[in-house]
Formats: sequence, structure tokens, C-alpha cells
Amino acid sequence: MDKLGKVLPRVLARQPNNRQIAELRIRLAFLELMGPQLATNFQEITVRGGTLAVATDNPALAHQLRLDAGGLISRLNAMVLPRPVRALKVRSGRGRAAGP
Repeated sequence: MDKLGKVLPRVLARQPNNRQIAELRIRLAFLELMGPQLATNFQEITVRGGTLAVATDNPALAHQLRLDAGGLISRLNAMVLPRPVRALKVRSGRGRAAGP
């Protein structure tokens, strides 16, 4: 019998809303990577193509994310994701949306 962790990605890949499911899994992986304390600092997290865009009103966090982008992308891609993340865009400031 296959373990659920091996079967689930194949089942999800065949679902009609596959794109939205993939984007949700990437957003959740990013939040997991950030941890519960930092996760509360993000106003918006979007995925378009291979770009993960995040918005935070914490300028220090935004700066650190930009510095660590390469490592974060590597760590995200080491997780079981439906597709690879190629870029991380970070925006800071209140009321600004994160988009590519």
C-alpha cells in the first residue's frame, strides 16, 4: 500500500482546480518555512508562474527576505512542491499589494 504522501500529489495533479491547489501549497510551504512568528507579518502572498510575491509592512523583514531570497528559494524547492519557485519578489509598506 502506498503512503498518503506519495499518492496525494498525483491525485491533486488530476483535480480541475490544479493551478489554485498548486499555488496554495506553495503559499503554505512559504509560511511553514517562515515559522509561526514571522508568518503573521505577511499581508499578501501570491504565486504567478514561478514567482512568489510577498508583501509585508515590516521593512526590516522585507530587507532580510531580499538578502536571503536565493537560500529561501532553494529551501522551498527542497520541499515537496507541485512546481519550482524561480523568483521571490518582496514589497514593503502598508497598503501595497504583492504582485509581479
